[in-house]
Amino acid sequence: MPRSIRSLASAATVALVLSACGGGGSSSPSSATLSGASPGATSSGTVTAFGSVFVNGHEFDTTNARVIDDDAGTTGSTSSLEVGMSVDVRASALSSDRTPAAAEIHVHPLVRGVVDGSDATAGTLTVMGQTVQLTASTVFSDHRACVDAASSPCNAIRGQSDLTVTSGSGSGAVGGSYVTVHGFLFAGDASSGGANVVATLISVADPSAARVAYKAEGVVKAVGSGGSITIGGLAVDLSAATCHAQGVVPCASAFSVGQVVSAFAAKAPALPATTFTADAAFLRGRIAVETPGATVEVEGKVSSITLSPASFVVRGITVDASALGGSLPAVGDLVVVTGTVADSGTKITASAVKVIHAARSATFAFEGDATAVAAGPSANTFVLTLLGQSMTVNASTRLLDLSQRRDPAADPFNIMTFQTHLAASASQHLIVRTQADAAGDLTATVVIIVPASTVSAVSGVIDATPAPINGSAGMSSTFTVHGLAISADPAAIVRVVPLHNAYGFGGMGRAASGTVAAGDMVLAFGTFASNTLSVTAPPSARSIVLDFGAGLRDKDRDGF
Repeated sequence: MPRSIRSLASAATVALVLSACGGGGSSSPSSATLSGASPGATSSGTVTAFGSVFVNGHEFDTTNARVIDDDAGTTGSTSSLEVGMSVDVRASALSSDRTPAAAEIHVHPLVRGVVDGSDATAGTLTVMGQTVQLTASTVFSDHRACVDAASSPCNAIRGQSDLTVTSGSGSGAVGGSYVTVHGFLFAGDASSGGANVVATLISVADPSAARVAYKAEGVVKAVGSGGSITIGGLAVDLSAATCHAQGVVPCASAFSVGQVVSAFAAKAPALPATTFTADAAFLRGRIAVETPGATVEVEGKVSSITLSPASFVVRGITVDASALGGSLPAVGDLVVVTGTVADSGTKITASAVKVIHAARSATFAFEGDATAVAAGPSANTFVLTLLGQSMTVNASTRLLDLSQRRDPAADPFNIMTFQTHLAASASQHLIVRTQADAAGDLTATVVIIVPASTVSAVSGVIDATPAPINGSAGMSSTFTVHGLAISADPAAIVRVVPLHNAYGFGGMGRAASGTVAAGDMVLAFGTFASNTLSVTAPPSARSIVLDFGAGLRDKDRDGF
């Protein structure tokens, strides 16, 4: 696919390609006193906004909090945090549901290294031998020096399509984009479908010279001679490492199959990374706090369920749901589990489960100018109107402002400031990812303010009613996505097909199409006027319909 066409996904992108998750869902009955904001409890989830820190729906006061990098063992400030980071927040002794307060915020990325592979069809990356699943809520941030350079600036990486993939191998390899992957372990067993990590944030930077510049963390699949271990698709050599498991221990007997281990080094592995010589390795817990009886709140995707006795697995943790009653979440649902640690840190006895994103929900994304923001039906909710679509914004929506340089502490963008911050923004141009419930109502999972633009866009499945009409020369094709009318020159409609190279890592190619069908997943860019998105020929980064066919309609991922 020519760069001009590939760039269109990044021009709009952080979110548009194959949208959305999150922000709503159902919850089970819960104790009034048990939550991740309870004194001494731990809330393990994703940062959704700042002005304090928002995690799992709690606004934690960070006035007296320490931000701790669990890999480097260093302490920093909240200015180092980003929306999308997966963190463990330990509530202070004075914390409560009414006034949550953090004592410690632990930052714990799972993978650091270069992108060796990118499979747009599956929505996955390969980094340090780990298969990283992207979802519609995955956030991208770019901290490379060239992004803000006065001379020879580069375009910021906003999505999967903008990442560079390793080319060649061995001494002739040219490394791909250097990334830090924040997220959570999916399952660590066959039910994971091949993914090792579900990404909440892909943070791009210049290659690091830090002590922990290269890292892989995950479930040990095999143990070899000398204590070598296999994590995902990475063989880790521990012969020169210092191993930590309740203190420093001999690496030859430090770890066993099924344990979660992180291995890191300052030196990059040979590329593509299939083997890795570690400087250090640490035994990690699946649960942020392992003290039996401790209160914990954990965000993650359900990888398997058991009907009797009622339980399910999140991050490889078994959740005892027998006290909840009602139906269990489905495999693939993104949930927040509240409960107490059981069985010496290997299980959670759940008191509440909230479904943040139902795996089978329809997903859509929109780019355009906000035309209205109104108060929602309950506190800290808003109804946003964009491209004629109404969507609910709530405390679970991830909020970013990429339209300008700003100090989050002085100018916070969170659910409490949402309406006033957006109204005061020089740009009203937004990228919004959403999920639709059974009634078709939209809930925003991510809202991003981006620089002003005349381009509008939509991503989602083509409606069956009204039936799409395929035009011919001189006659436009017409169809709708979630009721949004699209009128496209047939010459601007392009079918997208996966490509693969010698290493099996794919990109995307294009083929002439000119036709669409109900149920196809599409990404359309054009101009919005009179309640219609108009797409003209010839296809360009500002005017095109990318048709991915029907095979991706149930995929929950972001980027290509």
